[in-house]
Amino acid sequence: MVKSRHIIVWSIVSLFFIAGCASKGPPVVKPPTVQVSQFNSTVITPQVVKFQAKILIHNRGSSALDFERVDYAVDLLDQELFTDSFDGMKRTKGRGHQTVTFPFQIAMNDILDQKIAILAEDSMSVTFRGIVYPDRTSGYSPVPFESTINIPVPKIPKVDFAGTEGVPFSELFIVKLKVNNTNSFPISINAIDSFLEINQVRYQLLHTEQVTDLEPERWKTITLQMENTPGKTLSMVLNTIQSSELEFRVGGTIECRSPYGWIFIPLNIQRGSQ
Repeated sequence: MVKSRHIIVWSIVSLFFIAGCASKGPPVVKPPTVQVSQFNSTVITPQVVKFQAKILIHNRGSSALDFERVDYAVDLLDQELFTDSFDGMKRTKGRGHQTVTFPFQIAMNDILDQKIAILAEDSMSVTFRGIVYPDRTSGYSPVPFESTINIPVPKIPKVDFAGTEGVPFSELFIVKLKVNNTNSFPISINAIDSFLEINQVRYQLLHTEQVTDLEPERWKTITLQMENTPGKTLSMVLNTIQSSELEFRVGGTIECRSPYGWIFIPLNIQRGSQ
């Protein structure tokens, strides 16, 4: 009787074990996933608009995974601008992640070529798309990705001469410039690297006022002051008395912060004495 009970118990345990094994089945294959984790404009100059895109690759398998390459393309207003390929990807450990960064730029000439379409939309759409190719021995299929952003058409703010105070060889000489934010979004002036060139001799200028929050279509005046030293003052005196007419040029760069990246405004303002 006891022996019969043991047989029954072992039979039940065996049935549960067999059922458990049957329920597990073959391991589930989880292919890698790809998503665009970052895509935005970073720098705006008169020549180009720079962008940066990042893709996040997730290896959902338990084993390390290699990747052959990434083929990617950039579209402006649904028109393909260029394609490229990147094959410097790293091995990604099981259930690990890998981020790949793609800096690229769009020439202002390409943007201006789409002027009619851009004016109709009052913005421009930029698409970053591509395909990630896992190592062919992995058995995984290529994984596509795509992301589109819309940004206002970037414009370089205008800078005009607004006058001077003092004379170049005095203790205090000030150059005033007016900055017009021609964009549809606000900017703030972050830094100014400027110089005054008198009769082809350069003297460094200092930004004496911090200008922030320049709203769209608004003007603000920035003040540039020369930091004089005895040697610099003597240089300017000799420079100016050698010429009957005083000619000077303000050059350099104004660096502005905006919601769509840094804007760099070149300075090149030529003035002559009246």
